[in-house]
Order: sequence, then C-alpha cells, then structure tokens
Amino acid sequence: MNPGAVRRGLRRGVYVIPTSLTILNLFFGFRSIVMSTRGIEAVAHGNTYAAAHFFQIACYSLFFAALFDTFDGLVARAMNATSEFGKEYDSLADVVTFGAAPAVLVYAWGLHILGGLGGAIAFLYLVGGSLRLARFNISTAKTDHRYFVGLPIPAGALSLASIINYAPNPINDERFAYVMLIVTAALAFAMVSTVRYRSQKYANLQRERSLMYFVGLALVVGLFSKWPREFCFGLAICYVSSGPLIRLWSIAFPSRRPIDPAPAPAPEDLVITPPV
Repeated sequence: MNPGAVRRGLRRGVYVIPTSLTILNLFFGFRSIVMSTRGIEAVAHGNTYAAAHFFQIACYSLFFAALFDTFDGLVARAMNATSEFGKEYDSLADVVTFGAAPAVLVYAWGLHILGGLGGAIAFLYLVGGSLRLARFNISTAKTDHRYFVGLPIPAGALSLASIINYAPNPINDERFAYVMLIVTAALAFAMVSTVRYRSQKYANLQRERSLMYFVGLALVVGLFSKWPREFCFGLAICYVSSGPLIRLWSIAFPSRRPIDPAPAPAPEDLVITPPV
C-alpha cells in the first residue's frame, strides 16, 4: 500500500467546516462536564446559589452543543461534504456531549444523594446513549429517514437539560431524587427501544408553506422569548412522550389498507386441458 495515497485519502476525507462544527459540539459538551463538576463542588460547600448557576451554564452548554450538532450535518449535506470520517467523528463527539455530559450533570444535580444507585442510573443513561449511536450508525441505510428508531441521544440529553434548567437548584429531597432516577432510566430505555420518533433531519426547507405556517412559527418564537425555560421544558416532554403515544395510537387504531385482489393470470400462463 502506498503511504502517500493513504495520506491523500485521509486529507480528502476531512472537511474543514463540518468538522469544525463537530469540534464546537464537543467543546460545549466538555464545558458542560466542567460546569457540572464545579456545581457539585459548590453543593459540597453548601453554596446552593453558585451550584444552581453552574448547573444552568452546563444546561446552556448542552443547548449550544445541540445547535452545532444540527448544523454540522446540515452544512455537510448542503456542501456535499459528507464522509465516513465525519460520520464516525460526529458519533464519538455525541457520546461525550450527549452521553457523558448529561449523565454527569444529572448525577451532580440530584442523583448523587442516592449514592451508588444514583451513579449506576447515570451510567445506565450513558450506556443507553452509546448503544443508540452504535445502532444508528449501522442502520441508517435500512430505515425510513423520516423517523428515528428509538429516542435520539440529543433529544434525551436536551430533555434532562430542560428539566434541570427549569429548576436548577440542586435536589435536597430524596423522594424527588427517586423521581429523577426513574426519569433518567426511562430516557435510557427509550433510546434503545424500537419506538419511532419523528425526524426533521431531512425536512425539505425549500418547499412552499402556507401563511398559517409562518403564523405558527411566530407564535412559537413569541412563547419562547416570553417563557424560555417553560417552553423548553414543555417541548422536551412533548417530544419524549410523542413516540409512545403514536405507538399506542397505531395499536388502538390500526390503518386499514384495502387488500389488492390477486392479479389475473396472463394468457400464456393458462393451461388448457384437452378433452379426454
């Protein structure tokens, strides 16, 4: 094998703009981990106000990371700059940003008061997210691009971040810590489930829209600007619950497609039996 050809192939496989956006995604994931560790340090020193501030910064970091994670794929497809390197690097970055970072965040924010059990459930979330990414990488060519099979790992991370951003003060009540333990475990199992979630990854942005679409978009922007915490919290809950609700709806009201009649045999397929 020619080493020069290998080096040229590697250079061709790395695109500057999409990879830079993925690095920014990874940076904000790392920043979220750092802020979470500073938050649990503030909790240990009894400084609740500082801990809530650090946890909020960790949540905002995950929001920014999700933004860059969305744009790196959009830019890569728009520039025709997709590559196997970019796909694998994006998955590795997502394990850190949307797997490890929210697991550390939810543990530092509330699950740490449950001791080893809280750490185990936080680790369960990380395992569920990593398995979700591995399955996605080997099944993208075999599934409908309009849907995700299982909860996407960014949606799971943003769900935890939305909950914590809504109430950033660290948990002191053990009963509420158990509630968050159940929520974290449910998100982990949702990521590895076969429940389908709607995807806007390949949405056609050039398609014509009605005026009501823009009215609804303006309403969404207005609600977000007025109540950003409440809006993100409600949006996360609605998206996470949409998959099971659609599955239950399809079970309760299955689609009734008409059965196509059997095709008539072609004349050359007819066998004429001579009279005896």
